[in-house]
Amino acid sequence: MPNEQSELDAWLTGADLADGDPADEMPWVADFDPDRQMVLRRLGPYQKYYPRPKRFIKRFYHRLYPLAIAYWPQRKQIKLFDEFCTLDLRLELRFQATFDYAMKNLDRLEHLNEHIKQRYADIVEDVVQRELTNLADGAWIQNGLNAVEARMALALAETFVQQSLQAQAMCRIDVEFSEFESVKLGRDSVYLNVLRKTYEFNRDRTLELARQQRSLEQEEIAERRRQLEHLAQTAELDLQAQAIEADKQCRLLAAQQDQLAEQLALEKRLQAERLRHEMELQEMRQEAELRSQEKQAARRRLAESLHLADQLAHQAAQHEKQVAADIQRRLREQHLRQTSLLNDEGLNHDNQTE
Repeated sequence: MPNEQSELDAWLTGADLADGDPADEMPWVADFDPDRQMVLRRLGPYQKYYPRPKRFIKRFYHRLYPLAIAYWPQRKQIKLFDEFCTLDLRLELRFQATFDYAMKNLDRLEHLNEHIKQRYADIVEDVVQRELTNLADGAWIQNGLNAVEARMALALAETFVQQSLQAQAMCRIDVEFSEFESVKLGRDSVYLNVLRKTYEFNRDRTLELARQQRSLEQEEIAERRRQLEHLAQTAELDLQAQAIEADKQCRLLAAQQDQLAEQLALEKRLQAERLRHEMELQEMRQEAELRSQEKQAARRRLAESLHLADQLAHQAAQHEKQVAADIQRRLREQHLRQTSLLNDEGLNHDNQTE
């Protein structure tokens, strides 16, 4: 019996899906340290961070920041072959920050693990998604998913190591077929390959039918394009006729606009002349009113001057009368004083004589 498989055996076992078994991956072992801590020594304004030594005695000026081992589980599902196959990924990721990473992120020491999860969540998602996307070729049906699980765990560990983080990942991928729940990967690999070949045949037939359908649609599109081109030519002729008519209408409108512009210019000139004449009449009326107002003002000033002269003459007469009266009063008072003095002198003389 020959050692080489027949073409039918190769088709049934899926040997045509891969050239050979993938190389065994060495398990990744992370050297976690549960006692790893950072020390902050603060004396007044001076402070210093450094790794906790083996023989360490805590003082009042020390503060410890444990670099704990974090557990980061994740779970993800994808569906392949038009949801015929469901892959359930369970990822258990453990990581611990190194002293180098902690020294580069001193401001985040209190919540360092949460910061690492937020910062590298997208990177972990990219690594997982890249490995899961590679499963779409179906080669894993024959060889199993152990190599995929190991490769994914190694890729995640290497990614974290490149960022100065110690990490260890464990991946588990469970497979379930929607219409054959009792079929298990590995045990029923021949049956799975038959199903895969059937799926590929149906997929190719569906693609061929889709190609034929697209070809028919393209022919219909070409026919519609020819019809549209004919309609476009007819529309082009109509547009040319409309353009000629539009040009005629434009010239007519241009002539009408010129005539209207001339009429408007004439009306503007007449309006300007009428306004100028009205302004001249207005100026003449204003000049006449000004002359009349000046005459009235002159008469009013003359009357006021005459009235003021009369008032001044009356006041002068009154003043003269008042002055004359004052003079008469003073003369009477002087006469009375002289008479009184004469009387007093006469009395004195009579007294002396006696």
